[in-house]
Amino acid sequence: MTHSPQVQEILAQSPLFQGLGAPELEALAAVASLRSLPKGETLFLEGDPVHALFIVARGVIKVYKMDPQGRRQIVLHLEGPYHAVAAVAVFLEKPHYPACAEALEDSLLLAIPTEAFQRLLETHPALSRALIRFLARRQGQLVHLLDRLVFHEVAARLAEYLLGRLEAEGQGFSLPTNPELAALLGTVPEAVSRKLGELFRRGLIRLAERRVWIDDPAALREVAEA
Repeated sequence: MTHSPQVQEILAQSPLFQGLGAPELEALAAVASLRSLPKGETLFLEGDPVHALFIVARGVIKVYKMDPQGRRQIVLHLEGPYHAVAAVAVFLEKPHYPACAEALEDSLLLAIPTEAFQRLLETHPALSRALIRFLARRQGQLVHLLDRLVFHEVAARLAEYLLGRLEAEGQGFSLPTNPELAALLGTVPEAVSRKLGELFRRGLIRLAERRVWIDDPAALREVAEA
């Protein structure tokens, strides 16, 4: 098993383990291991048994489902550094992954075996409380997303997404493809392309090889709140 300061740093920065003390972080690090996942490689497929909880250390993981015909991907979300992948699946009555996941770019993940994680929940109450807080925040995010999909225009949803990526990853973050962005924002690729172009022409964002810089976050925030 990998047990190093790097592992504890990854755990400490994860929203899932926000606020945990040294004893809990050390216990998690003792059972965790690092795993490389090259761009385009599959982390798991829908229906696979849940064998680990994954935290992204570096890179981006796409979580998606296939349409009933198996021809089109429906992107559910993208998980960047320090975020958990399919955390809820660990606690399903039938622990199988409800979607597929693959690396959008060369990635490094921290894997915590499911059985070991569940044992730690039983012996470390602070870890259980952290998990409850995480799930409550996640539910709030889903309600907020539903509100945005129903009541806000594509430009506002796109601006909010870009600001969220900026906050999580800093300037020069990598942008997913327009079809992937469209699935995340509840629209079509043509609308995403059009709105990205508008933000670029207005000087609110800079684009270079699918990487984004935001020079005036306050101006973009006005678009997000429109």
